[in-house]
Amino acid sequence: MTQEIPLFFDFGGTLVDTLEVTRRVFKEVLGKEFTSDQIKAMYKEASTKRQTMTLFFKFPVNPVKLALKQKKIRKMQRDMLIDTIELDEKRKEYLYKIKKLDPNLRMFLVTQNPMMENEEYSRNAMNKLFGEDNPFDQILAGEDKFQLIVHNIEPDVLARGVLIGDLPNDVYVAEMLKIPCFGVMWGYSEEGELATPFIADEFEDLIDMVQDHIDDLKEEKDDEIEEIEFEDIDLDSEDFELIE
Repeated sequence: MTQEIPLFFDFGGTLVDTLEVTRRVFKEVLGKEFTSDQIKAMYKEASTKRQTMTLFFKFPVNPVKLALKQKKIRKMQRDMLIDTIELDEKRKEYLYKIKKLDPNLRMFLVTQNPMMENEEYSRNAMNKLFGEDNPFDQILAGEDKFQLIVHNIEPDVLARGVLIGDLPNDVYVAEMLKIPCFGVMWGYSEEGELATPFIADEFEDLIDMVQDHIDDLKEEKDDEIEEIEFEDIDLDSEDFELIE
């Protein structure tokens, strides 16, 4: 029986802040200033509908101009993200503490960010964040978080997991996977938008939440052992022969 406990961390919004990169890129390329609420709405829309640049057609941007400059936008996003990406020391410390909570923990970064699908780019990004002390075991990047997880994680391992994210779609994906979702409030969702009872207001809260999940798994295992019933053996049965 597996003892692995997978933790699936979302990237943008949960681990790092990508909002400012998007704002700066759109201002420079499209000449338009977006508010934080507009940028957050774009991320929510993209996450839910698995769209990329097409979602911006519904926002106040000239679609022809957007289409013509899409390649430039993507290149600038890649360059600017790798240049500006950072993780404060406290958050790194908390991630290392989570990693050490149990030897069976495996940490996965799961993202729909198309840039992270490039192995060299994602390797450089993680090196920029953690150097040689990267706590994540694997990066899963693609258009569909649900498919990424179920195609890479065995069902018995997945059943012991938790998804940690900042968008309503993260909660929805966790529901489809039949695992808990720890919603975080420092990302792109506002209070009340994440339909999960497990809410982390601060990054440090995740330490206790993950520990509680580990303890719950241990209790479930203990309960299963206690429920095992052994059949009584009839020593008078003719199937047994006494040996002198």
